[in-house]
Parts: sequence; C-alpha cells; structure tokens
Amino acid sequence: MKILFFMSLCVFANARILECDRFEKIQTYVNEETLILFDIDDTLMVPKQMLGSDEWFGYRCRFHREQGLDQGKALEKALAEWEAVRHLTEMEIVEEGTAQAIRELQEKGFQCMGFTTQGLALATRTAQQLRGLDIDLKKSIPFQDDCYLELDNHGVLFRNGIFFTSGTNKGKALFALCEKMGYSPKKIVFINDKYSHLREVEKVAEEKQVKFVGLRYGYSDGRKKCFSQEIADVQFNHSSFTHILSDAEAQAKIGSAKNN
Repeated sequence: MKILFFMSLCVFANARILECDRFEKIQTYVNEETLILFDIDDTLMVPKQMLGSDEWFGYRCRFHREQGLDQGKALEKALAEWEAVRHLTEMEIVEEGTAQAIRELQEKGFQCMGFTTQGLALATRTAQQLRGLDIDLKKSIPFQDDCYLELDNHGVLFRNGIFFTSGTNKGKALFALCEKMGYSPKKIVFINDKYSHLREVEKVAEEKQVKFVGLRYGYSDGRKKCFSQEIADVQFNHSSFTHILSDAEAQAKIGSAKNN
C-alpha cells in the first residue's frame, strides 16, 4: 500500500495541469531545462471580431451537421471556411504584456516555440500575424531547421518557430517531432486555453517520464462566453475580401434590420 502511494506521488510530481489566469505567471514554472510551448489561438492572439474565432468554428461544425453533412464532411467544410477567414482577418493580442513576457523568456535563453492545432495552410499567415503583434517565435527555439513529417495520415510542420499539428494528437505530434530532430526535453511547460490539449501532452510526457506542467489559460474565457451566433452570421454573410464587419458594425446592422 505504501509503495502504491509513493508511486502516485511520483506521477503527480512528474506531470500536472494548473489553472492560470495571467500569461506572465508562466515564468513561475520554468527553469533552464524547460521547453516552453505557447498555444496560438485564444492564448497569444484572437481575431478582432467574432467571425473566425474558435467558438465560430465550433458553431459552423454544428451548423453543417444540422444541414445533413456527416461529421467528417462537416468538419472539412467548417475548416475550409475558418481558414479562409483567418487568411483575411486582422488579429489582436489576447492579453496586453504577452509579447513582452515572451521576449523576456527568449532573452533569458529559455527554449520556446509555438504549438498549434492549425494546419499547414495557415503556416505563413499565422507567423505574419504574430510578427504584426510583435511576437517572433524564431528567436529561441530548440532546433533551427524546419521539419515536415506525417502523423496519422496528416502532414505536420515545424516552421518559423511554430509547430502546426493539423488537428493530430498534440502529445504524439510533439514527441514525434522531438525524436525526428534528435531533441530530448527534460521538462515541458505548455500554456493553452483548452484542457483537452494539455491532457494530450501530459499523457505522453508521463509515458516518456518527462516532467510536465500544463497551464490552462483562462484569460479568454469571458470573451468566449460573449460569442453571438447572430453577430457572426451577419459578419459571415455581409463581409467582403477587403473588409470584415466589426462586432459593432454587425450589431448596428442587426438593430437596423429589426427597426425596419
């Protein structure tokens, strides 16, 4: 019984997931052996409007299912829509001070990289959008070369300091990349707004006996709760290639329609 209790303590000490309400708190959990992973969407940046957000993507998946598409087709169609919007939209920082916090980690020599569910189609655009927010994830990365590999019949890509996992299991993808590049992290700290993504890495890290701290970043929770399908639908149906309606513009259009 004592042996089992001791083993459970070791597992807990080796991997854990904690709530984190401010980005700067990540510095509490890192040391010189740490590989720091930054989720992109709803952690570093978000679209300026509801259209193109994570919540909108989930809504479009449900919408296409309700229109009779099977789960796979609905996902493919929603993903195509989401990627098209993400190529066009302007982005904004999730939390003020994030860019400075990342620079400080990089300047101290910590190994850092972006780590996202996004697919290869957004690889160049996402890096451009981050640089527009004064975030350059190439400055302190664990390996300098780009890397492409296939995992579960999906192409995954490390480029510009960001690992694009194309919806594959994040834990399996990360350690496949590390093995390919001949890199063995001793400790991983991963900040992400989604618990499920943290859990994927935590599980494989436990199997590999790598120390892991997952930070479930809650700064965007309030924004997510404010998502409006009605506003997003107006933006989707009335925006153009040159101008995406802001939330305020969409709301005004809704108000005008109700008054007529």
